[in-house]
Order: sequence, then structure tokens, then C-alpha cells
Amino acid sequence: MTNLKTLIIKNGCFSESPKHLPKSLRVLEWWKYPSENFPSDFQPEMLCILKLPNYVYPSPKLDSLSKKLVSLKVLTFDESDYLKEIPDLSSLQTLQELSFRWCTSLTTIDSSVGFLPKLTRLNANHCDKLRNFPPVIQLPSLEHLNLFGCTSLEYFPEIEGEMKNVTRLHLLCTGIKDLPFSFRNLSGLWNLCLSGHEMCKLPSVIGMMPQLLYCYIEGRGNKGRISRKVEEGFQGILTHSLPSQNLGSLHLINSNLSDEFFQLALAWFPNVKWLDLRGNNFTVLPECIQQFHFLEKLIVDDCLYLREIRGLPLNLKKFSAVNCKSLSPRAKSLLANQGLHEGRSTSFLMPVGTIPRWFEQRRSGGTCISFWFRGTKFPAKSLCVAILLKDHIPSLREVKTFLCINGKVTSLDNTGVEQLLIFNMNSLLSCCPPLGEHGWNHAEVVVVEGRDNDDKKVPSELIVKEIGMHVVKQNDTSIIQDIRFTDPYKMTQVIMMMMMLSKVLPNHKRQPLLLETCIGLWTLLFLTHTLSGTHTE
Repeated sequence: MTNLKTLIIKNGCFSESPKHLPKSLRVLEWWKYPSENFPSDFQPEMLCILKLPNYVYPSPKLDSLSKKLVSLKVLTFDESDYLKEIPDLSSLQTLQELSFRWCTSLTTIDSSVGFLPKLTRLNANHCDKLRNFPPVIQLPSLEHLNLFGCTSLEYFPEIEGEMKNVTRLHLLCTGIKDLPFSFRNLSGLWNLCLSGHEMCKLPSVIGMMPQLLYCYIEGRGNKGRISRKVEEGFQGILTHSLPSQNLGSLHLINSNLSDEFFQLALAWFPNVKWLDLRGNNFTVLPECIQQFHFLEKLIVDDCLYLREIRGLPLNLKKFSAVNCKSLSPRAKSLLANQGLHEGRSTSFLMPVGTIPRWFEQRRSGGTCISFWFRGTKFPAKSLCVAILLKDHIPSLREVKTFLCINGKVTSLDNTGVEQLLIFNMNSLLSCCPPLGEHGWNHAEVVVVEGRDNDDKKVPSELIVKEIGMHVVKQNDTSIIQDIRFTDPYKMTQVIMMMMMLSKVLPNHKRQPLLLETCIGLWTLLFLTHTLSGTHTE
């Protein structure tokens, strides 16, 4: 078969290896290839793709063949349970893709793999016994490096020379404890994720990455012991680099952070917009946190030692303190303060067991709250909503809120709630249905269970204890005339009907005092209804 260019065998069962393979082959994919060697007369000068998934031998014998693979671009040993090592590949100078995913017995990769000049993709995910990765890599063409699930890999290789093509690096579920100083040679990296490790300190090199925009680091915590070693990494930034101006999203989860973290973070990540500090050990949110002028999201969920909150950034759009069980009464009072919520467009998730009293409207046992507003523009900045879950709800619940105006529905947000969620409508409403030019508009805020899996859904009325709404009058005192919680049309119709009946009373001319008294009482009722339109029904 001298013209055969593609040979793919996926479900074959062979007792011995092939005697011959045509030199015309460009693609060879053979699952469970039945030999450690290839035919002695095989001349693979034209072979571009060699895939040997489910390889059943400890090490591929490529010594005699590799020098002939002058055109090889793709080499794959995926899902080979018996493969223990990747041999010397130094002769494969044209190789662009190397993959050995899910090789559960693989322990060693030859150091030559770190010096393949055209390699763009290196995929080693879920090689959970891999310990010996090339100690040094110089891969100028590399774009994708996948080490996901390499739980036994403790050290990231030294990087020799600039590698500017790697933009994302996800080292999730690895055993890597630190990043080398030469890691900064990944000069184009903007997205970095590490998790499943046991770092003794945060890598100082993250402050030296000029293009880094997103950094996610998740440790395993310290099981209750407060440690100060993790900040040593940030101390290293002080001596090796200038403040990182580009980092916008910093996630340091279960990383043993103490109270010293905030001053260091403020010095070296001043422009951060999203700060996720779940599961850490600090006890105070200090006043200096207000100096994060660009911070929009602050997450301190599961910070079991957090007691005091002494400040919050002014431009914050979301603050979450779910499962912060040690918050002092003073801290909870601060979170429930009316001025805090009226002065900003922020949504707050907090462990406070009641809706604050300054919410004029409350509805218990329901999943929606109705109101009317006048005009062609929805008064989002003037409305504050509170959702309180029932006490017996054991864990974080996802709820979805909707705004319904004159029968047209707009989705607000899908968010988690532990006990109490307070948000300004302006912080969640991105668009609004078109409104009429005149008169009153009827609106409802509706809460439903937010999970997509029907098997886990719980009726909303079994979750929500109370819904509240507050009208913010801080910027516009006249807003009280344009928002009501009783139907203005219905009350006006009743009043007009009473006035018409008064006109047709048979003895109204003989008893003018009675007529004037009725009209006065009805007018008083109308005025009372108008002035109390924003208060409890």
C-alpha cells in the first residue's frame, strides 16, 4: 500500500506487531499498539502525526526511529496506564504537540522535553504520579502547558529565557509549593491559577509579572492555626519589584492570610478590582482597606476568625461575608446601618438574622413585593431590597431575583444567600423594559430558587422568610410622591366614587354641613393616602 497516507486503528485486537508500515504515512493512530518497537524497515520521514493512545508498555522504544521522524509535529500517548516514562525526544526538533494525558503510572519525563524549539502544546493533565518534570525548560514557542491533576508534582521548572507566548497557566490540583524566581520569564502571562497545594508562603513572583491581570491561588488552609509565613512572599515583592499596576482580580483562598496581609496588598496591588479572600485567618478588615479606590468586589466568606469591620471601600459593588460566625455585634450593626446602604450601589451578603427596621415595607411568607412608581424612568437608585432566608436553611442557597414592570420581566441577578441579602436596585439592574409616557407603573420584585437542577430545587416560599423594600430619599426628597406601595388607581377611584355619591345625596341642599363634612373627610383620606404612599400598608 505504497500510497497509504492515513492509518487509524481504534478497536483492533492484535497478537503481534505489524511486519511492515508504508513510508508514505502522514498520520498513524493506533490504540493499544501491540509492540514496543516499530518494523525495522519503517521509514517515517513523512509522518506528521503519531498517536499511540492506551499504549501498553512502560516506555516507548523510539531510539532507532526518532532520527527518522524529521517531519513529526504531533506525538500522543494519552490514557496509557502502563506508561512510566517519556524517553529522550531531543531529535524531534519539529515537534509541536506532545500529550500524555491520564497516564496514571507515569513518573518521569526526560529533560530533553524542556528543549524542543517548536513545541506549542504540552499536555500532562491527570498524571497523578508524575514527580520528575524537566528541571529546566526553554520552550520559546510554547503556548499551552497543562499540568492539571499532577498531584505529586511539587516543583515548577526553572524557565531559561523569555517565553512570551504562554498567556494562561492553570496549575490546578497540583503539589507545587512555590514558583521559582525565573517564573517571571513568562512575560505574556495574564491569567494564573494554582490550587490544591500546600504553600508555606505566597509566591512573591506574582508581583513581578508585567501582564498579569488575574491571579487565583487556593491552598488547603492551616486547619485553624494562624500563620504569618504566607506574607513572607509579599515581603519578597518589596525587594524585587515595583507595585503591580495591572493586576485587577486577586483570589487568595484558604491561604492562611493574617491581619498583616492588607497593608502589604495595598502597597503592591493598589488597583485591584476583585479581592476574594475566602477561608483565611485575619480577624479585622482594617480602615486602610478604604484606600483600595478601584475595588468593586470583596469576598470574605468562611473567614471564621473575622470579628471587626472598620472600613469598606467607597466604590464597592459587592460585599460578601457568608459564614463569618465570629462577627461582633458592632460589626453586624455596621453592616445593617442605613447610611451604609443608602450611600452606595452595593449588594451585601451577610450573617445578620433580621431585616433592619429602616425598611418601611416588609412582606413575610411570600416571594415577591409589589410597588407602584410614576414616570417614564425606573427609579433604580432610590430602591433598596432585602431578602431574608428562613432560620432552618442549613447552607448557602442560590436565589434569583426578577423585576417585573407592567407584566414585562427583567432578570436582576443570580446570587448566593446565607441569611440576609441587601442590594440597591441600581447595582443589579442592567436594563429596564420600556415604560409608558404617563401615569403609574406597577412593579414587582420576585425571588425564586436559582438552581438549574430540578432535583435540587426547593419551593421559594420554603426558603424566603421575609422580603423588604426601602425608598432612598437621600438625593431626592420628592421621590416619596412618585413611589407607593398601595394601588394609586384603586384608591383614587374609590374617592371619586364617594364624591360623586355625595353630589347626588337627596337632601344635600338641606344639609350642607353634612355634605361639607363628607367631602372634607374624603379629601383628608385622599391626602393621607398620597402622603403615606411609601409607608406600610
